[in-house]
Amino acid sequence: MITSVCAMAAGGLTTWLVVSRRARRRDERAARGEVIEVPCMLRHPARRGRWLRGRMAVGPSTVSWEPRTRAGAEAPVPSALRLVGTRAPSWREGLRVNPRCTIVACDSSVGAVEIAVMPHDLGHLLLALERTATG
Repeated sequence: MITSVCAMAAGGLTTWLVVSRRARRRDERAARGEVIEVPCMLRHPARRGRWLRGRMAVGPSTVSWEPRTRAGAEAPVPSALRLVGTRAPSWREGLRVNPRCTIVACDSSVGAVEIAVMPHDLGHLLLALERTATG
C-alpha cells in the first residue's frame, strides 16, 4: 500500500515537472518572438459541437489551427479569428475538456469557434488574437 502511494506521488511530481518545463520553454520562445504551438481543443461548427484536439500556432503575426486528429483534419481550417469573449467551461463541457481550462469564443471565416486552452497558455493566445485583430 505504501509503495503504491509513493509511486503515485512520484508519478504526479514527474508529470507536474514535465508540464511546467514545457510551459516555461514556450514562454521563453514567445518572449523571443518565435512562433509557438499552444496545445488546445477546438469546437468547430462543421463538426456539430465536437471538441477536436490540436494546437494553435501562435506568433507575433499569426494564429493558425493545426489539428492532431483525422476528424480535425477533415474540418475546414478556421481563419481570421476574432476574439468575442472568454468563459469557464460548463459542468458538461468539463467532462470533455479539462475543467481548469478557459474557453475562448471567436468568430471566424467558418462561423463561431471556441478554443479551450489551459491558464498558463491563455495569455499567449489572447495576445496573438489581439495582434491579428489590430494588424
